[in-house]
Amino acid sequence: MAELYVMHHATCARKALMALLEKGAPVGTRELDRLYLRTPEYRALNPDGVVPTLVLDDGSPLVESSIIMRYLDKAYDGPALQPADPWRRAQCDLWLKLIDEKYFPALGAITAATFIRSMFGDPIDTVRLKVMLDAMTDHAGRLMREDCVLRGLDSPFVPAGLASLRKMLDRIEAALADHDWLADDRITLADCAMMPIMLRLDEFGMSAAWTTRLPRTTGWWNRLSARPSVTRIVAMANRGLLDEVIVSVEGARAAYLEALA
Repeated sequence: MAELYVMHHATCARKALMALLEKGAPVGTRELDRLYLRTPEYRALNPDGVVPTLVLDDGSPLVESSIIMRYLDKAYDGPALQPADPWRRAQCDLWLKLIDEKYFPALGAITAATFIRSMFGDPIDTVRLKVMLDAMTDHAGRLMREDCVLRGLDSPFVPAGLASLRKMLDRIEAALADHDWLADDRITLADCAMMPIMLRLDEFGMSAAWTTRLPRTTGWWNRLSARPSVTRIVAMANRGLLDEVIVSVEGARAAYLEALA
């Protein structure tokens, strides 16, 4: 049986896991420890040392969450998660591109400035920070994370990330004027990919960013978060770790919400 390698609190892993659960594919899951991501064994499967990785029946690895999502939808029986209409399919693909290239990095910036920063103490343990940074293969991502951890809310990546997330919320609201889901009249990979970002903002205690001004987005998130797939993903998470995430953002929450309002 194929296996999806994940860390249940990681946003990219949650994205692929959401697609897997919505598809109902006969694929197992394996929870990984963060330290295992740096091992030669795992790097042989995923050279970037990140999750998720889909290991097929024959041992072949597939990486990159959006690629994994599309593969799961095409390779297994179950409800179609990509629109049949060419225009709507293109819109679904556009959402995946925006999420990967704009919105995930934006969420990464505000997370690095709070939760990841909190992992290295006060003052920052630069030796341990360098170990983490040296394990990263994405140069741009490394620069962003280093700056956010060292400078916290004073990093220029933070307001830039918040501005991007505000545009994301406005784009969601506009898309929902035509249908109940982001790219179609039914749930698609676009919704699966957006779910981890919204869930993390919700976990941060920042749902007021949409409940106070975006009624269609509020209704969509209520529908999405009530699905059995999301309920299961929430239950899979390490509660202790998520509590640390929530505590770490408390000092920044008001400023974050003001930027997203």
